[in-house]
Amino acid sequence: MGPLIVFTAALAAQTTTASGQAPAPPNDTATTAGQKAGQSTYLDIEGGVGYSSNPRLNVTSSNGEAFGRISLHAVHTRTSARTTTLLSAYAENLTYTSHYGSQQSLSFYGRHDAAVSEHVRVFGDVNASYQQGGQLDTTILVVPNVPPLTGIPTTPIILPPGGDFLTIRGKEYQLSAHGGAQFAFSPFDDVSVSTGVERTVFRSAFADTSYTTVPVTLAYDRRLSERTTVGARITAQDTEYNGPASVRMYTPQLTGRLLLSPTVSLYGAAGVSFARVDDGVSTRHTTGLSANANLCSTTASGQLCGHAAIDQEAATAAGPAKSISGGIDYSRRLDADSTIAVSLSVNRYSSPISIIVGQPFSHATYFRAAGEYSRRIGNRWFGGVNLAARKLTQVGPDPKSDFSASLFIRYRFGDIQ
Repeated sequence: MGPLIVFTAALAAQTTTASGQAPAPPNDTATTAGQKAGQSTYLDIEGGVGYSSNPRLNVTSSNGEAFGRISLHAVHTRTSARTTTLLSAYAENLTYTSHYGSQQSLSFYGRHDAAVSEHVRVFGDVNASYQQGGQLDTTILVVPNVPPLTGIPTTPIILPPGGDFLTIRGKEYQLSAHGGAQFAFSPFDDVSVSTGVERTVFRSAFADTSYTTVPVTLAYDRRLSERTTVGARITAQDTEYNGPASVRMYTPQLTGRLLLSPTVSLYGAAGVSFARVDDGVSTRHTTGLSANANLCSTTASGQLCGHAAIDQEAATAAGPAKSISGGIDYSRRLDADSTIAVSLSVNRYSSPISIIVGQPFSHATYFRAAGEYSRRIGNRWFGGVNLAARKLTQVGPDPKSDFSASLFIRYRFGDIQ
């Protein structure tokens, strides 16, 4: 699940603001000097109507229903030669015509980093969210591209990380905060340290669980050339469940970043996780691969990013489990007035230690897909269509797939980019 951003559909007609040049490596002082100063503040009000075939991913019944939706999305960005800031607040209400009533989703995200001096940079983020039935899991999210001064350059997010296979059937509350600093010892070498806290609470008719994760990471990077950076990092992570279960994990990894061209970048990390899992009755030790890779192509008209990851003992609401995930995000400006965004994501969970009595599982796979087309229909008015699909496979009967489609109209207050 992790400290990732949760936004919602708001910027489809202004999807990508990338310059077409790949950002410099994190320890390059040109990154700071090259930041374009400016700020943007706006509020989007959006309303829509649509139909969903199985909103709650029920197993025994799948009552398809029409729905109405209204959402508010406020965004503030600021970029200067020494700082970058991104703030987003989102609220949504879905009202179904019959069985499901109304469901709400809320999220807030804030990220700020600053060059304190020529050799020291600090960074931090805060993320809070609430959702019912995984409704944020297929919401197209496109935000302004605000590259950080430190770390891996980010891209406009299309689909949030979403809940795991269990939380899509209840209410999920998430809160996380992270902070750290990077110290440059030379034009080629830097060390960074970061930590944080991540809290997840899940409530449903069949299970109430919660857990808290505290990660600490120490990393070293060396720039070999204008295009190549290599390094190493070690992460220590402690996860405590509300029951007797706990997981302590240590993960050393080698890291690397390569600029394949001025518009294509590849980042990866690979290593081994050593985990100690205590379920309150017995303790087991596991060792396994821990790796991730991100490949992104960014141009003035759009972005295409692919990502994949393997986690040895990922935290889920059902208990720690091995996780294999992957996805593709694509956004493109078709012309001056229209854009398209598409996202696909899959998470595979296996080899679990279940902490929920009566809810054991051996494996589960959660698929998500979403797409949006948006077109400007006035100075501040936009209209478009959303398409989405979700599928969960597991031991025993699988829930019927959920397919949804909706039409929307949006009005923007504030800056128009």
